[in-house]
Amino acid sequence: MGVKLVLVSLVFGSMVACSPKSTYENFIADQGYIPFQQPLADVGVGALLAGSPDQLRIISPAKTCFPASYNGASTELYQSVATQLPEISKKMSISAGMDANFLAASGTPLFKLKTSYTQLKTLDVHIEGASIEYLDEIAFSMWVYSGMSEACRTYLQNGGSFIRQALRVDKMEFQFKNSKGGLIAINTDKIKEIMDFEVNVQWEIVDNYTMSITSPKYVGYHLAKVNSQSPGSIAYIASDLTKKGEFDFKKVESYTNFQGLMSSY
Repeated sequence: MGVKLVLVSLVFGSMVACSPKSTYENFIADQGYIPFQQPLADVGVGALLAGSPDQLRIISPAKTCFPASYNGASTELYQSVATQLPEISKKMSISAGMDANFLAASGTPLFKLKTSYTQLKTLDVHIEGASIEYLDEIAFSMWVYSGMSEACRTYLQNGGSFIRQALRVDKMEFQFKNSKGGLIAINTDKIKEIMDFEVNVQWEIVDNYTMSITSPKYVGYHLAKVNSQSPGSIAYIASDLTKKGEFDFKKVESYTNFQGLMSSY
């Protein structure tokens, strides 16, 4: 069963001590994931990545090296389980547009607010349902040796990183308020006045004041690297960052929950 919670309430105005960006990133980190710090249109479990946490680039989307199907049959690589996120209710005062656009764009980009629409002062965001998606470890090993291309296998053996597990938001609802705190009535034309959607984002009007986005949004991730001598085995996983802001790769032995590698100590 999905869980409904208030993720953030964004108020356009003066700054407070803790920025909305920091609050958001700390929330994702508290769930055991590295928060995405920039938009990545083709991001997802199985994507090959390079760079630093704040300068990630996609080497190849998941379908290149970890396809969901091969020769008409499922590879069984992908697993997904519903998760219960802790309920949070936050109200933050932020500068016009920047932090709201960051939250909408980081990870899977959804939309960008238009600066030309000046009536919007508050954006309330609700989440309905979140999932943990990960690569099945047994299927991963079988795929590396029986179906993966030589180019992909070589990339992994040379120390290439890929997303092993990710935190995914499955549905988000939005309400819009003016400077007096009143709800702004919306319809399709009004939404197009307020924001520009990214390509292929699915959205709908729920009622006179609520818009829903049903396109999944990846918000946090774990990176993995394989054993260079045995590429079917995952050797290192990074689920957080060092104090210097670099990926903190740890040996898989430090992870106590084999199925999904969902906890570490």
